[in-house]
Amino acid sequence: MPAQRKAESLLRLVKTHIRDPMMNKYRLSEETRLWQWKDGETSHSTTLRQIIATVDFNDVKAGTKGGWIDDERALAQDGDCWIYDENSVVFAGATVSGNARLTLPCTVSHDAHIGDNCWLDAAEVSHGARISDNVTIQHSCVRGECHLYGDARVLHNSVIIAAKGLTPDHDQILQIYGKATVSRSRIVHQAQIYGEAMVNNAFVEHRAEVFDCAILEGNELNNVWVCDCAKVYGNARVIAGFDDDAIPTVRYSSQIAENAVVEGNCIIKHHVLIGGQAWLRGGPIMLDDKVKSPTMR
Repeated sequence: MPAQRKAESLLRLVKTHIRDPMMNKYRLSEETRLWQWKDGETSHSTTLRQIIATVDFNDVKAGTKGGWIDDERALAQDGDCWIYDENSVVFAGATVSGNARLTLPCTVSHDAHIGDNCWLDAAEVSHGARISDNVTIQHSCVRGECHLYGDARVLHNSVIIAAKGLTPDHDQILQIYGKATVSRSRIVHQAQIYGEAMVNNAFVEHRAEVFDCAILEGNELNNVWVCDCAKVYGNARVIAGFDDDAIPTVRYSSQIAENAVVEGNCIIKHHVLIGGQAWLRGGPIMLDDKVKSPTMR
């Protein structure tokens, strides 16, 4: 008898974790709601239906109600993906697949694709954004044709706005990947954030890159600005101060690299190279027109 009970318990466990691939994991409600949204000044409306789980899977029980979608293609029937919050919506060609999770109210729309093991928490993702691997987006907005992947994190009211064609690399899309973390920042156009870079209270635009173990550290009063085709990489740090105009700015193909630190009211532009153990602090300081520190090649 003990062996039989053990076998029955094991069978129940297997049934809990393995679904019949022919059985849908959710159905759409008969009830509908009208979702209002705007494209510029033009108002639109979309009819949505609520998802209702029909089987137990992962941490979802049969009968559990989730978010609202406009079409069954919006949420994959396979995998453990789920829209947990009843105030979340997915519509206009957007898809959620794999084991992706949407918690707290999220809005995913306009051909955005969320897959793999991504976690969206109170996030807005739209207009062709692709989110894959193990990305986390919390209390932030991602919009436009871009790719966030790897273990990247976008947190704390960050805004990601992708736009191609604004630099000579016309087809380059905005990317955030690796183990990069973006917090309280604006990343726009075709910028690239990757490696183990940490970007906090910063504005990164155009074709700028922040990578390796570089750190951009702004604060509530002043942001760090990295623009145009500038690069910050290695173990470099760019730090905003708390005084008026203590906004470090790196522009026009300048590079901050190695163990360099740029802090406060410093403007670095036009192919300036700063590296080694260089430390620029205070200000106002301006370096322009191909100045470079002795250790940079």
